[in-house]
Amino acid sequence: MKAMLSPVLMVVLADAEKGALWYFKQMDAPGLAVAAVLVVCSLIGWGAMIQKWSDVQELRRRNHGFERRLRDEPSVVALNFPRGANLGPYEFLVAEAVSAVQRHKGRLLKPSDVTLCMGHVENAIQRGVSRTMVNYESKMVLLSSLVSGGPFLGLLGTVWGVMVTFGALTEKASIAQLAPGVCGALVTTTLGLLVAIPATFGYNYLLTQVKIMTTELENFASSLADRVELELEGEARRNFEQAQERERLVRAAQVASMTTATAASISPASPIDTPPSALPGWEDAQ
Repeated sequence: MKAMLSPVLMVVLADAEKGALWYFKQMDAPGLAVAAVLVVCSLIGWGAMIQKWSDVQELRRRNHGFERRLRDEPSVVALNFPRGANLGPYEFLVAEAVSAVQRHKGRLLKPSDVTLCMGHVENAIQRGVSRTMVNYESKMVLLSSLVSGGPFLGLLGTVWGVMVTFGALTEKASIAQLAPGVCGALVTTTLGLLVAIPATFGYNYLLTQVKIMTTELENFASSLADRVELELEGEARRNFEQAQERERLVRAAQVASMTTATAASISPASPIDTPPSALPGWEDAQ
């Protein structure tokens, strides 16, 4: 069997100058179907890798640009994000944090109020981080499937080609009868490797970039929570001082009104200075 297959492989490889189309023309219908699926998978994989690389570069550019602008902002909780705007990952986290702060606007007076508000802010930031990580990992499952499934599709074509070759092995088998199986096995194996090898390198590179971006996102979320907490503590302190000032002014106004009422109730012709003439026996006493 080996002695018969070796000349076949040598003949097939010797005809390489005929071009790649020659191999496809020698394949049978199942081999061509597997090859077509592998070609489509290869195109999908390259498209997904290029699109994902472009998305990663765009997201990192927007994140770093917004982080630089945020350093110059005097207050994070005072930022306003319009509804329906196309927000980047960092902008989305800040928008979620600001939305949570707005629910407690004007009710921050004590440290317990700040603690309660920060609990809601941290939950909102964590939800934003989870949603952003899902977006970061988009298209990665497709590349992982191509890395795992490409060789198996190639192996399927290889096994089918070997089965066709064995089926053609008879006493009067010729090269023309063995060529479809051998060509199908070689072509599908090659296409499976051409799908899996680029997808493997692309997947590993993009996965590393996604891990870097995820770490940057978590660091930004942590620093955002710290900055929001500091701003809320300052706002609570200002609100408490304003409440104390209003209370002092109210007390001063109440004391002033009481003093005015007391002064108005005391007149110059008070009975204390002029003896009452209506008292009985007052004339006798004089």
